[in-house]
Amino acid sequence: MRLILSACLCVLGCLAAQGVAAGPWPRAPGGFFAAISREMRDGGDWDALYAEYGLTQRLTFVLDAGRATRGGGWRAVAALRMPVLTWGRQQVAISLGAGLERPNDLDLPADGVLSSLALAGLAPLDSTVYPAIQTGISWGMGFDTVYGAGWATVDASLRRMPDLEAEERKLDLTLGLNLRPSSAVIGQIQYADPRIVDPQIRLGLGWVEHFGPMALEAGVGKRLRHDGEADVKVGLWVEF
Repeated sequence: MRLILSACLCVLGCLAAQGVAAGPWPRAPGGFFAAISREMRDGGDWDALYAEYGLTQRLTFVLDAGRATRGGGWRAVAALRMPVLTWGRQQVAISLGAGLERPNDLDLPADGVLSSLALAGLAPLDSTVYPAIQTGISWGMGFDTVYGAGWATVDASLRRMPDLEAEERKLDLTLGLNLRPSSAVIGQIQYADPRIVDPQIRLGLGWVEHFGPMALEAGVGKRLRHDGEADVKVGLWVEF
């Protein structure tokens, strides 16, 4: 218990200076990873699917999709990721993708955007799906600690819906630590700015336990804005 508590404190302490996300490292050709999760909170749950498949030594196919259980919002973006710079245990990759998105009604203000859309004669948001374009850049680094091997990543992305003249900017900072071969603790700072509502900042801490090619994920999060909502996250990982 003391080791687990120390590791959690180490993660929380390092989050102020380092970060992580999906990561820039390519999947080996034919390698596959998928994670499904649900983030549960009072304002409505979020179901997510994230998957990677190695196409070549340098090219990885990525699918990032999710849907809100309230408000009808969802998105699905497919992208290609490629490393562009490597030095030591550090790596940088870029990605480019496209997909479809339906804005969440609960995220839109009653005035402003909705009024503008109505005046422009566009279809109601509750029946409209828009094409989306996403670009991203990721930095990652592996390191060793007295507790075990760790990794850090910083992932930035910009997703645009040209037909709506809308965009969302995201920055994820994550720190992971393998306490033993089958267990890892992960801390995150997530920033999202959808432009039409106030930016959102979430702090998260999670635990991952591996069972062969599968793993279970459990964690908690706290928003620093949006009424300070807390959430609980559960997920399932598969890798081969």
